[in-house]
Amino acid sequence: MSKPDTPPAASPAASESASDAGKPRRSFLYRAMTIVVSAAVGLGPLLTGLAVFFDPLRKRGSASADDEGNWLRIANIDAVPDDGVPRQFPVIADQIDAWNRTPNQPIGLLYLRRAEGEANVEVFTAVCPHAGCNVGLVEKNEQLQYLCPCHNSAFDLTGEKIESGGTVHPSPRDMDKLEVDQEKLAETGEVWVDFKNFYPGKHERVEKK
Repeated sequence: MSKPDTPPAASPAASESASDAGKPRRSFLYRAMTIVVSAAVGLGPLLTGLAVFFDPLRKRGSASADDEGNWLRIANIDAVPDDGVPRQFPVIADQIDAWNRTPNQPIGLLYLRRAEGEANVEVFTAVCPHAGCNVGLVEKNEQLQYLCPCHNSAFDLTGEKIESGGTVHPSPRDMDKLEVDQEKLAETGEVWVDFKNFYPGKHERVEKK
């Protein structure tokens, strides 16, 4: 009986040739992994640097704003007579926008009012809570009132909504009243206000940040 043929053993030269053929592939994979790891390590500082660079773009507001409020001087008490008539005043502050600081910019509009014989000052933002237009001061039926020219939202001098003519009042809330620094008012006679803006179209006051 004849024995099955046995395949010839691979020569040492052939084994070395196969081993050499695999070296370029392993070398390529090693270099690729090195590049990927290096890129990942370098990406962290790059993203951190971009975050620091673009951070000012998220910041916009007056230079006086901080965690304790945005207190701004609006007027002297002498500019607000105690006759019950609202007076309109601009809000002036240094404006911060991205990397720029622009001094003495108008950033809002307020109504200041003192009731007859009163030392206290009431302050309302002129922005209508309905759609964000500025309300004006008009006389109707021999009574002064705030009136929005956009959709006819009407408010009395205390800032409360006026329902008239059986129509639904378009404003979802009363005018937005702002806080006055009573201590500074008493000591210096200056009206300092914690100036804020609120989102229109909402029943509850939600401050814009």
